[in-house]
Amino acid sequence: MNRNRFKRILDDLGTCSGRDRFLLRGSKQNLSRSRTGTILFLILYLSSFTISYSLGAPSELEIPQNETSLAEQTQLLDEIQKRALNYLIEERNPQTGLIRDWAWNKSVSSDAVGTVAGIGFALTAYGVGVERGWLDRGEALEMTKIALQFLRDQAPQEHGFFYHFMTMGEGNAANNSEVSPIDTALALAGVLFASEYFEDPEIKSLAHEIYERVDWAWMLNGGKTFALAWNRRGGFTKARWDNYNEGILIYLLALGATSHPIPPESWQAIRRPIGSYGSHRLIQCPPLFTHQYPHIWIDFRNKNDGFADYFANSRKATLTHRQFALDQSEKFKSYGPDSWGFTAAEGPSGYKAYGAPPGWAHHDGTIVPTACVSSIAFTPEESIRCINHLYKTHGKLWGRYGFSDAFNVDKKWYSNKAFAINQGPMILMVENNRSGLIWKVMNRSPVIQRGLQRAGFRRGTLPLKWEEAPVFSLPFTQRPIAIDGETGDWPQEARALKLDKRFQESGEISNPFDLSAAIRFAWDLKHLYFVAEVRDDSHIMIKSKGDIWRDDLLELFIDPQGNGLYWHRPSDLQIGFRAVPQSQEIRTWSWFQGGTDPSLSGKVRAKGFVMSTGYVIEGAVAWSFLGIEPRTGMELRLSPAIHDIDRDKSEAKLIWFFRNEDEEKKFQLGRLVLAD
Repeated sequence: MNRNRFKRILDDLGTCSGRDRFLLRGSKQNLSRSRTGTILFLILYLSSFTISYSLGAPSELEIPQNETSLAEQTQLLDEIQKRALNYLIEERNPQTGLIRDWAWNKSVSSDAVGTVAGIGFALTAYGVGVERGWLDRGEALEMTKIALQFLRDQAPQEHGFFYHFMTMGEGNAANNSEVSPIDTALALAGVLFASEYFEDPEIKSLAHEIYERVDWAWMLNGGKTFALAWNRRGGFTKARWDNYNEGILIYLLALGATSHPIPPESWQAIRRPIGSYGSHRLIQCPPLFTHQYPHIWIDFRNKNDGFADYFANSRKATLTHRQFALDQSEKFKSYGPDSWGFTAAEGPSGYKAYGAPPGWAHHDGTIVPTACVSSIAFTPEESIRCINHLYKTHGKLWGRYGFSDAFNVDKKWYSNKAFAINQGPMILMVENNRSGLIWKVMNRSPVIQRGLQRAGFRRGTLPLKWEEAPVFSLPFTQRPIAIDGETGDWPQEARALKLDKRFQESGEISNPFDLSAAIRFAWDLKHLYFVAEVRDDSHIMIKSKGDIWRDDLLELFIDPQGNGLYWHRPSDLQIGFRAVPQSQEIRTWSWFQGGTDPSLSGKVRAKGFVMSTGYVIEGAVAWSFLGIEPRTGMELRLSPAIHDIDRDKSEAKLIWFFRNEDEEKKFQLGRLVLAD
């Protein structure tokens, strides 16, 4: 994978790690066609017309601009599903069942690689086609068996996990594609659906072999959570599936295994960061597909695991996307009450993990149709209006396979691509909304039932636990504290605020010596004092200028006005403190104030030292720098954070309290109370 593109994806997603960290589109592969590949392309091209005819050739709908009738809505949903099914048949290798990652939506020519996730969507969609009368059952059985035989006997795999991308001709791993647990899970979900739906002995046997072969514990790589991926060259990634996102599907399939299962503790280890936007409180993960994929196959309605009702959470996430588009509609022409939905897509500036708050949400005026269409099970009324609007208003989006990937009115840009991972969810979630077919079939699966049981699911809904910001008291000191990196003159009443894995925001922390901290605060009438004793077994300092936040360092986030920290608002502060080996000097940086060094003006002073086991940073921040006149009983909104980077380039971060609330890029911090 191109390193710059990988970095951009990581930056877009922030702590909500998802499959898009490794979403290498087929267009970037630049695979040359062999003579065999050309012949195969011609076979696919010719066979596509026969299949299209059997499904009912795509025709242009005539939906009037006024209020849409129920019959017209039904017709449009039929067309969305049929055209998506066309994709999963026409963009299929008939010898292997492998599905092409993407195709042009106005023609049939594409040299994209195959995606194993596409097989999972296709195996499920074939059942929908049979139920709707668009696909002959015998033909669906044959296509299903071909795909299952390919997965069992031919598809490259490691410990039962499949490669994300494969060549369409031979089915080999494409270029530097990774072994992907999420794409494997998407494929396996389709495998399990086929087993339950067709109730065919051969299909059941094939499905059982494919599923039971997966060594789930291997992908844990010695931890409680799954590694993000595995690669032939580098082995396991340091990043993990440790935050709430579409990866919960991996865990439930692994918990349901009879061979190589994972312990329930792995489900408990998933971080579920909660935030809010407007009136909606939810487990945050900005791209909408992360809230959709698991729900395609697992019926989460009226269930909870002691943490959350995930169906209700996905509904809130969807409504948040709509509200965010409405709130931003004066800035972007694409956005509106019936034009919403942000998810991973190729926009006018390349691939982006588009999303909406809470969390680090990237958006640039681009709307992705699959976002609102595939949320129809959560928000049927809102999604129907969005579907009708997109069809009537943006005809350039509509093509051979239904809606294209994305559009941006401000930049006068419309995608002409359709993707397997978009068309698949659209046909399947529309079907769940219409008939509940996939849920009904998958509810019969022993794997799913075991997975839900071992994860602790029970009947009934559950509101999210909304914790108040923590409070910490800091003493008044009669004498100014000398800023020298020593702690002998600190008041005995200054208790330590301890940061450990309980406050882990991102990354992987193996033990307290890898990363932990004890931070004390005190105050007098001129300064806010702090001293941080950090355990860190490898001190890394490689960046310069404003990039020091990527090194080992201490950060103080401060909201002087107490009305929420707004990212990059000059009246709020993000101050970085970085120790320098073999010196008492501390590098300081204040990002929200134009990237200045506040120590140059004396507004901030800091000293410290580095040890083999970590570092110490002692500092003082002038109240005048914060624009505050301190007084006893006053509450200061502040959150310390510790960033860690290790020699193997893995990263982690601890932060006391930092929650996105109410608005985009507005965060609530912890509370320091100035005591006597």
